[in-house]
Amino acid sequence: EIEVFQEFRLLTSEVISRTAFGISYLEGEKIFAMLKELSIIMSRNNFKTSIPLINKLWKPADMLRSEELAKGIQDCVMKIVKEREDKFKKGEADSFGNDFLGLLVNSYHSKDNNSLSMEDLVDECKTFYFAGQGTINSLLAWIVLLLATHGDWQEKARREVIDIFGNRNPDSEGISKLKIVSILSNIPIYFVSQSQVMFIAIANLTNTMHLVHYIL
Repeated sequence: EIEVFQEFRLLTSEVISRTAFGISYLEGEKIFAMLKELSIIMSRNNFKTSIPLINKLWKPADMLRSEELAKGIQDCVMKIVKEREDKFKKGEADSFGNDFLGLLVNSYHSKDNNSLSMEDLVDECKTFYFAGQGTINSLLAWIVLLLATHGDWQEKARREVIDIFGNRNPDSEGISKLKIVSILSNIPIYFVSQSQVMFIAIANLTNTMHLVHYIL
């Protein structure tokens, strides 16, 4: 057996870091690691009750760590934004860039009424980092599972890729021609909807539970 989910996590970390934010894998991995730890702490304390007055006097270890992680993520994102702004101001770049981060920074510096605040900019970056990696990881896992259980589709997809690209590297024009691969990447959407509602009857009481699955 081979554990591929961890490899998917590393792959998506690098892809998101380079394509969306124009930074190295190591810089992006630091943010991903902090977000992952923060999500674990949040899920662990999701159903715990807290008394505000007591929390001001004495903070549990998880609360202290979560505050430390939140500040660390904030500082990392601010550093990335600052570096992008400095490159433009020093003349090292003609614009803030056309990637995801560049569009956000452009909106922040826009004089329009709909411009982003710095707080919104940072929140958008954090959301993209966290949600982006989770959705792509889940999508890749589903695709690999489907290919493993349907060898005929795996062979068809492999043959299609070889026919279109041969020995050359993939490009946007060729990718748009991948019909079978496109179908395989969209199939997981039909297995799990983005929002499912489950009704659970307990002691004659019906609780509505919304299970949101970030598949794509």
